[in-house]
Amino acid sequence: MELAGERVLIRDFCENDREFFAELEGHELTSKFENNHPDAVQIEDDFNNALLHPANVPREHFKLMVCRAEDRTQLGIISIKLNWKDIREWEIGWALHPEYWRHGYATEAVRLLIGYAFKELNAHRIVAYANAANERSERLMQRVGITKDGVLRETRYCNRE
Repeated sequence: MELAGERVLIRDFCENDREFFAELEGHELTSKFENNHPDAVQIEDDFNNALLHPANVPREHFKLMVCRAEDRTQLGIISIKLNWKDIREWEIGWALHPEYWRHGYATEAVRLLIGYAFKELNAHRIVAYANAANERSERLMQRVGITKDGVLRETRYCNRE
């Protein structure tokens, strides 16, 4: 799969993405608001699973590489997965390498994948979750038109707390 935007390209993972993926997933800033900081085994397992997603029919999970369109430089990852088939609800998530924050790449990638989900995956609803302290993710959600439905309290762990 490949989606081309004005400045970003979203594509399936390939073996050449392994090193970048490990660096991104292991970076302290990209896991700051996550349940835990993944270890090398978890990162390797996640990468290997992402390589298998394109073979699933129907495909209900897309973990994709975000690249700069002009030179295919790896910028980050974006994913969308089917949460609730009956109501056609999909969940989107993303992580860009901190080196590429504040350039608009994540906003363009999220818009591109949301458009694909509504047109090609027959999505009815797309949800995203972010830690309440992750202001950057919340602002990105607002920019792409995701409406805040509420705040989940004491339902997720952040760094094992």
